[in-house]
Amino acid sequence: MTVFVLVHGAFRGGWAWSRVRRLLAAAGHEVHTPSLTGMGDRRHLTVEPPTLDTWALDIANLLAEEDLRDVVLAGHSLGGVAIAAAARRCADRLARLVFVDAPEPLPGERAAGLLGPVPDLPRDLWLPAKPLDPAADESLDPATVAWMNARLCPTPLGPSLDPMPEQTEASSAVPREHVFCTGTPPGYPASVTLERLRAAGAPYRCIDSGHDAPLSCPAELAALLTG
Repeated sequence: MTVFVLVHGAFRGGWAWSRVRRLLAAAGHEVHTPSLTGMGDRRHLTVEPPTLDTWALDIANLLAEEDLRDVVLAGHSLGGVAIAAAARRCADRLARLVFVDAPEPLPGERAAGLLGPVPDLPRDLWLPAKPLDPAADESLDPATVAWMNARLCPTPLGPSLDPMPEQTEASSAVPREHVFCTGTPPGYPASVTLERLRAAGAPYRCIDSGHDAPLSCPAELAALLTG
């Protein structure tokens, strides 16, 4: 039995991992799919805009309160930034980090700046969610797109403006895995991490899916997480 904590990406909540969660749970694993502050079922928490460290604490506190150990901590898309920041707070509870079509900013880098200069934007800005177009991702059926559109929520910009903190010796030693989706359009921040891995000759895996693999290819992704 493995303990999984699965973290969603921008405009989403814990629900984005629901299909993978059910498959992993049916196989006997323990699975947690928290929503980050201000998103998903916690979308009402907007009075104090979250920081990157708020999201790191969301994850680290869950692991501590539930006394979770040897955790496989996975983050999809913007969730990769959250798990990278969380690792420095809970490295002793982690078995490995898995970045699913997600960027892994280097210490001092900001997620918002991975693809180029960042304009001067207010930290308390919330980015509105745009409905997904069923034709934009052939790996998602129209019913799933409609289900997602009913749940998409604004995303706070602040965490993407915060620099990635320096890793501790313990967090740097946590094994990392990277999975990329072959159908993700150009211009996603994950492409920066992919190019860095290629340049370094580092391993990574791919899944034949659009960006929302946790919903479009849950069985394949669950197999990769457990493999």
